[in-house]
Amino acid sequence: MANEDELRIALSPVQLAAVLSDESVTEGETLSNRLLGGLGLAGGVVELMGAGVLCYAPDPTFITKVGCVVVGTHSLDSIKAASNQMITGHPTTTDTYQSAVLLAQTLGADRETAYNVGLTVDTAVPFVFAGAVGAARVASVRMGRVKLVEHESPTGMKPGGHTIKRHVGVTKEQLLERLKNPRVNKASSFKSLGAAEVAVSSALKANKEWIKLWATNPAGRPNLELTHIMSSDIGYGLSKNSTQLVRTSRLKVVLHYQQFQGKPYFILTAFPDF
Repeated sequence: MANEDELRIALSPVQLAAVLSDESVTEGETLSNRLLGGLGLAGGVVELMGAGVLCYAPDPTFITKVGCVVVGTHSLDSIKAASNQMITGHPTTTDTYQSAVLLAQTLGADRETAYNVGLTVDTAVPFVFAGAVGAARVASVRMGRVKLVEHESPTGMKPGGHTIKRHVGVTKEQLLERLKNPRVNKASSFKSLGAAEVAVSSALKANKEWIKLWATNPAGRPNLELTHIMSSDIGYGLSKNSTQLVRTSRLKVVLHYQQFQGKPYFILTAFPDF
C-alpha cells in the first residue's frame, strides 16, 4: 500500500537506460528510435519472406539452400533487434553486427574500423546471397528434364518460345502444308513431347559450358544456337519437293537471352535437324 510520505518515480525502459548511462533522452529521440525500429521490423519481415522463397525454390541449388538458412537466420536476428528497439526506444544492433565488430577487434582493427566492418557485414548478408542466387540462376543449366511448357509463349509471340506449337507431334500432312511456304525448305517434328524434352535436356547438358559463357556475357549475341546428336531417333522431317519422311537423331536448340517466366533466357525453339 502506498505511503503518502513516499516518493515514487516511474521510468520507462529507455529512460532507465539513459539514467544508467548518465545520459538524457528526449521524447523526440525515443519516438524516432521506435519509428526506426518499426521500419527495421518491416525490413526483417520482407527479408524473411525472401528466405522463404529461397527455401521453396522449384529448382533448389546449393546456393539457394545455404541462402535459405543464412538469410532466414539474419532476418530473425533483424526482427529481434527491431522489436527490442520498438519496445525500449533505444537503438539496438543485431547479433550479426556485434559478432562482426568483435571479430574485427580480435583481429586487431581499431574501434571505428571494427564498427564499419560490422555495419558492412550486417547490411551485405541478404544482398550477397541475392546476387549469388541471381548469378547461379543465369549460369545454371538444369540437369533434369527440361519442361518445354515453361518456355512456351502463351500468345505465340515473344517473349517465349514455340517448340511445342510448331515442332511436337506434327503430322506429315501438316509438314507438307508448311513446306508450301516458299521460304521453308525443310520442316520437322519431334515424335512426342517426352522425346522433345529428353533430347533438349541432353543438348543443354552437353553444352552447359557454352551456355554459361554466353549467359554471362551475351552482348551482341541474343541467340545461342546449339546442335546435338542423340543415340536414337527423336523425330522426323520432310524436304521440299519430297513426300518421304526422314528419321533423324539430330536436333537444334536456339536459346534467346531475355527475361521470361523468372528465367534470364528461354528456349526460343528446338527441332529435329537432318
